[in-house]
Amino acid sequence: MTRKNDDTLSAKQVFTTGEAAKVCNVSQQTIIRCFDSGRLQGFKVPGSRFRRIPRAELVRFMHTNNIPLERLEEGPVRVLVVGVAAGAVDSVITTHAVDREVEIRHAEDAWEAGFMAHEFRPSLILVDPAIPGLDEHAIRARLESDPEGCAARVVAIRREAADMHGGTGNGEGVLERAVRELLSA
Repeated sequence: MTRKNDDTLSAKQVFTTGEAAKVCNVSQQTIIRCFDSGRLQGFKVPGSRFRRIPRAELVRFMHTNNIPLERLEEGPVRVLVVGVAAGAVDSVITTHAVDREVEIRHAEDAWEAGFMAHEFRPSLILVDPAIPGLDEHAIRARLESDPEGCAARVVAIRREAADMHGGTGNGEGVLERAVRELLSA
């Protein structure tokens, strides 16, 4: 389930330094230093020493510093699985989603994956690099250039390694590690 505090942060348009620190998973003093040095833009409340950071600026700062944006997004953690059977990965994802709400969608080809990634805005994209027309490096480049700040992490897993029952190859470890990192953010 999504934490109540995170729900209130996801709807905010202006953040205090304490809220920004929580979202970025750094100390409040770090946010203040970044603000004072000009690395993080915002404004001071008139007549006080309190600082405020607009949402768009916080997203820019997080994107520039490779800080995951999941805590700013509303709703469940979203995972897009491309070219891997639902039975092979869904159970691993839900097993590691102990107290988090997770929404999983599946795409069979590169075109469908692109369309779904744009609408669904996943936090994690699991892809089979053997799918025709799918270029993992192009996906990463497109996500990094996204002006809206999509912070999806792309993980390539071989279809045959995604069979969780046999534990073949190293796909199981890669998949479990990616899901664990995403859900612990």
